[in-house]
Amino acid sequence: MTDDAAMTMVTALIRPHMEGHVVRVLHDLPDFPGFTFDEVRGQGRGRGQGGAYVSADSDLTWHRFLELRLVCRSELADEICDRIAAAAWTGRKGDGVVFTTPVRAFGRIREIGRRTEKRDA
Repeated sequence: MTDDAAMTMVTALIRPHMEGHVVRVLHDLPDFPGFTFDEVRGQGRGRGQGGAYVSADSDLTWHRFLELRLVCRSELADEICDRIAAAAWTGRKGDGVVFTTPVRAFGRIREIGRRTEKRDA
């Protein structure tokens, strides 16, 4: 693993029908970082109509999202977040969120495996 270059993980929760728009803007980046999507579901803060949401076991409401994760150089993170947010925006409440997390160390499995193999030989 290496910590030579500052890396950032970008995580975004987007509406499933906006996937194509988001993928298109990521492919348009000059340094395409690659990404992963997972299907997720959850609940927001619970401020429904009337200002409060009281859940009951028989009436749970889930919101479905796609969770996008990618790791990029830190200097690219703001632009990537802006592009994702613009592409995922539906113009309505509950579009999703985008956030970043610093990555302490990063390494490709194939490169780490080669180093380990050479060291063990």
